[in-house]
Amino acid sequence: MSYQFDWSQVWQHRDLILDGLLVTIALSVAALVPTLIVGMLIGTLGASTSRAGRVAAGLYVETMRNVPLLIHMYVWYMALAFLRLPAFLCAVLGLTLYSSAYVAELVRAGIAAVPRGQARAAAASGLRPWQVQVLVVYPQALRIVAPSLASLASQLVKDSSLASVIAVAELSYQAGAIEGQTFRTFEVYITIAVLYIALVLLISFAIDHIPGLRARRPIARIADA
Repeated sequence: MSYQFDWSQVWQHRDLILDGLLVTIALSVAALVPTLIVGMLIGTLGASTSRAGRVAAGLYVETMRNVPLLIHMYVWYMALAFLRLPAFLCAVLGLTLYSSAYVAELVRAGIAAVPRGQARAAAASGLRPWQVQVLVVYPQALRIVAPSLASLASQLVKDSSLASVIAVAELSYQAGAIEGQTFRTFEVYITIAVLYIALVLLISFAIDHIPGLRARRPIARIADA
């Protein structure tokens, strides 16, 4: 029996799809910002000279990234139920803890790839430790790991679909609701697949055109200045 496509059902429920898209974008942005902040802090700790700091960063990374994201969603939603937090915030927390572990490893690797001589030269020129990190090490490390960060940001958008299990009305949740009403499985999920692809491509394009990360030419070394 041949399947007859009926895209009119998707168009009739375009308001739900648009609402889901907006929630997906809001959830992704709300999770991406703290993910980058926490990941950079943990990654810096993991690249530090302190053994205790490296151990603590390693424990965080291994614990968070080895627990499936679906479990993160359920655990934080149920564990924080007594606080009556919105499901949206619980989803942001789950995404942040899970994804920041991967960002931490990227940042740690990026910092390790920056020649130590540059940090030493910057310190010898009179810069304070935090200035060395912010003005010398981080810009070069971020440029090194920029492609991987773009991939991780794209993955976070796709991972946000798991927030549907705790009733966050993002794209996947709305797709399930529309399917339940119309039984047009292929039309609905093809539509949201196209929207996810568009979001991921948009993120990749935006990150690729960030002025400080766009250049691919060799980085000038302070030590050679």
